[in-house]
Amino acid sequence: MIIFSLIYNLLNKLGLFIIIIYLLSKSKTFTKLITQNEKSFKGNLLLITIFGIIGMLGNYFSINYEGSLVNTRIIGVASGGLYGGPVVGLGAAVISVIHRLSIGTADFTLKACSISTIIEGMISGYSYYIAKERRNKWIYGIVLGVICESLRKIMVLIFSRPFAKAVAVVKVIWIPMTVVNAVGLAIFIAIIESIFTEKEKLQAYQAKLCLNIANQTLPILRKGLSRETAKKAGEIIFNVTDFDAIAITDEKEVLCHLGVGSDHHASGGPLLTNLTKKAIQEGIYVVSKSKAEIDCKFPDCKLQSAIVLPLKIKDNVIGTLKLYRCAENSISETDVELGLGLAQLFSTQLELSMIEEQNKILALTQIKVLQNQINPHFLFNCLNTISVLCRLNPFKARKLISHLSNFYRKNLNKKDALIDIDEELEHVKSYVALEKERFKNKLKITFTKDENVNFKIPPLTLQPLVENAIQHGILPKEEGGHVAVIIKGIRKGFLICVKDDGVGIEEELLKNLNSHNFPKSSFGLESVYKRFKYFYGSSIQFNIYSKKQRGTSVIIRVRGDAVEGLNS
Repeated sequence: MIIFSLIYNLLNKLGLFIIIIYLLSKSKTFTKLITQNEKSFKGNLLLITIFGIIGMLGNYFSINYEGSLVNTRIIGVASGGLYGGPVVGLGAAVISVIHRLSIGTADFTLKACSISTIIEGMISGYSYYIAKERRNKWIYGIVLGVICESLRKIMVLIFSRPFAKAVAVVKVIWIPMTVVNAVGLAIFIAIIESIFTEKEKLQAYQAKLCLNIANQTLPILRKGLSRETAKKAGEIIFNVTDFDAIAITDEKEVLCHLGVGSDHHASGGPLLTNLTKKAIQEGIYVVSKSKAEIDCKFPDCKLQSAIVLPLKIKDNVIGTLKLYRCAENSISETDVELGLGLAQLFSTQLELSMIEEQNKILALTQIKVLQNQINPHFLFNCLNTISVLCRLNPFKARKLISHLSNFYRKNLNKKDALIDIDEELEHVKSYVALEKERFKNKLKITFTKDENVNFKIPPLTLQPLVENAIQHGILPKEEGGHVAVIIKGIRKGFLICVKDDGVGIEEELLKNLNSHNFPKSSFGLESVYKRFKYFYGSSIQFNIYSKKQRGTSVIIRVRGDAVEGLNS
């Protein structure tokens, strides 16, 4: 009967304990600390303090039974280790033990409980590495609760005397403490996991919102940054977000300002805030929490907080995107993440516009012509694919956004005559990652490269070969197929092979291609051949082998003397 009484009383205290923990989970500070991937010294110190206090509450919400405190201390210690690692687990344990020693009652199990709590902190800390990437962490909480409580009772049997009394006490308190603490730990972990779930949902919403804006602004910002395009892009952001004001500037003037403050932050007017000037000069985003920090020269300005994000082409700041709110300290971490995503996408779109403008003005070289072949439909298809993933798999969506940004950035930055093969391969892998997500199991691509093989090739020459293999070889096959990219070193030279098991090439077309008589539809292939020919001359062999319904191989061989000359 005493066992059930202890369980009942512990559960009553646990209910109040869980309410306190739930309220803690709603704290912005705690949420930010617990969801950080890389925890700083200050962050760990705060977590130690928080979980240590939770352990202290477990001491307060205890029941004295025969000189033993029946408590829920383990909830704070174990959860601290499980989410903060060994340092936080051990730190929380030390705080809990110091507090337990200071209470000065129930001395019978004092030594045993103090030793076991320190060990429990270390065990739960190292369980962090086991459960870090796992789902259903509450199950680990139950297991951890059972293990730690069992360890504590064993310690009581070892250190508490007289032994007969220790046995009698353990028989009564073992089950109540194990059951209640395992359940309590599972509930606490479930509450913390809800924080991560909420964050994932928020990130999915952000990604979807960001991509929605990017889809709408893409055709606008392709025309460059001007008052007209800035106003149209700004209106899109203003209409789909809840910011009180939106502004876009170049380096010298306000291109558009929508919402609160448009009476004095007028389009075409000079930059009024030092915040904007700082973002442009230092090339970093700046958050203002108060009107004083914004430092607007207009005394009646109602804008109280803001984030100013630099827009860049390559590494040069060409303007800013500014998001305002009318309440002080109201720019949230969510606003910052959304702003960073928009600034990155806008910068990429503006780089596209810059390249297009250069292509109109400058005499087109082959590489510029090839860059101009970037198909906007490919970008739209990728954005649509990522948009779907934002709801189904936010982590993969963020990864594909990174691949998409990397692919276009490398497309736009290819100004060197020759680049390392590894750099070209990275560019191709970003393209492949996007295509594989679009076509799922229909497309398989492998890369094979000899170790210690390094040489230079013209940029943007490997990706067209892979794209041809996918578009003209694999996709026409209903069942899909496999593309292999093979890089080998041969007699101080090198071999590049892109082969597929697709539908193959018609015999007459194949004959023309091997005679280097390229039709207009094979512009990409012709460009690759001519650029290799330009740099490597007669040292290059460019051959295409194909059989209908068996596949195609494009093989480029370059002799060692030419490679040594260009790579020296």
